[in-house]
Order: sequence, then C-alpha cells, then structure tokens
Amino acid sequence: MSRVELSEAERERALARFTFLRPHLEEGLSIQQIAADAGVSVRTVQRWVHSYREIGLAGLTRKPRADHGQRKLPDDLVRLIEGLALRRPPPTAAAVCRQAVNFEKN
Repeated sequence: MSRVELSEAERERALARFTFLRPHLEEGLSIQQIAADAGVSVRTVQRWVHSYREIGLAGLTRKPRADHGQRKLPDDLVRLIEGLALRRPPPTAAAVCRQAVNFEKN
C-alpha cells in the first residue's frame, strides 16, 4: 500500500479521532460508548473504525468532495444572481431568489 502524506491539520484531526477510537480498538469498549464520549453518532464511529482498519490513520481524515469546484447551477443563472447581488441598493435574498426562480421557469 502506498504511503499517504497528510497535512498537519489532517494529521491532527486523524489523531484526535484515533484518540476516541483507541479504547474500542485496544480495550474493547463499545462503539456506543465511544460515540457518546465523542459526541458523534454511532454510525460515524462505525465508519471511522472501518476506515482505520482498511487504510490506517489516513482513513480518519476528511475525504475531499468528488464535486469540489463544480457548480450545479447553469452559468447564465449564476451570472443573473451575481448581477442582481451587485445592484445598489442590494436586493434582499428573497428578491434575488424570486427572480432566479422566474428566470428558471422561462
């Protein structure tokens, strides 16, 4: 398996998660107790344990979104919203939303 380089922030987050998981992994403490102590859901702790066992410490880092940097709105709608937001005086968010919805209908 190839070595994964982690940034300092990612390493700190992974180590913090490992700190919560260690009693389960080494002492057999229940996942329910680990989740309660960490203040997260049982399912989250289950995912952390699975990722740690599959990948190691790197499995406890946040995965980048597959759609990072991609817009879900058409470019012409984005330009309309940006143009509306730059008006003086600026319209309310509700007014921008209403105009964007009307734009989408046409």
